[in-house]
Amino acid sequence: MEHKTLYMETLRHYCHELPLREVEAIESGQNNDVLLVNGEWIFRFPKYAEGIERLRYEVRLLNTVKERVSIPVPAPAKWHLQSDRLGSVFVGYPRIPGEPLLDGQWGKLESAGVSLVREIARQLAAFLNELHSVPADALGESGPEYDGYREWSDLFERIRVKLYPHMNREAQRWTERHFASFLGHGANFRITPVLVHGDFGGSNILYDPERREISGILDFGSSGPGDPAVDYAGLLASYGEPFLRHMIELDPDMEGLLERVKFYQGTFALQEALFGLENDDPEAFRDGIDAYR
Repeated sequence: MEHKTLYMETLRHYCHELPLREVEAIESGQNNDVLLVNGEWIFRFPKYAEGIERLRYEVRLLNTVKERVSIPVPAPAKWHLQSDRLGSVFVGYPRIPGEPLLDGQWGKLESAGVSLVREIARQLAAFLNELHSVPADALGESGPEYDGYREWSDLFERIRVKLYPHMNREAQRWTERHFASFLGHGANFRITPVLVHGDFGGSNILYDPERREISGILDFGSSGPGDPAVDYAGLLASYGEPFLRHMIELDPDMEGLLERVKFYQGTFALQEALFGLENDDPEAFRDGIDAYR
């Protein structure tokens, strides 16, 4: 991690009561660098200027959400948000135990049998119902607004301008059809926005293999008002449609979201490539664009 030394200096200054006995750079995600301190504390530092305001919003959001959901979420306990200088802005919270529910853990969970898969589906369905029930004005101040048509038509235009030169012709045609069918159907935008997680995939879902339960939900950096189908799209991308069918058994109304869920899931790789191009992140660009070259 390029700026680890700077981050440690910031923590010594603003969290002088916390001895930095062991500092491990555990992640450099799209928007934040993440440190694990003393095996007990997680600290997140925005990598880009626009991420500073997002982090301020995220702290307000977490302090509201943590009292309204049944699965633990980060509980901000240490932060410095007054600066606009990268490297001095951060949030810290006690580490939530568990392992990301990615390929390895998911494979073990699936092999344990359908009853456990259904129980995990029940836990995640309950969490999303709780999150999506948090009123938009619960934060006490305005956050980002949601205009679905503007958001997705803007994304499509940026993909056409910036990514099409890197995509083969068949990939371009597929993208045209994918977005045209969604943008041309007005019902996709006649929805009531809810509070969404925004990045509800396996890397942000913690699992306790001993207790066989979801132990935490991480990274609310993309949260805000939106279409609830976006969160189910993250689960579709991570665990496939059979898992989503277990959730539909619990909540048959979800069936009506499926077309939007599949549209959103079909944009994830393009969004990753676009992020990489716009934020000078070659790895994200390569990972996202690979299937479209």
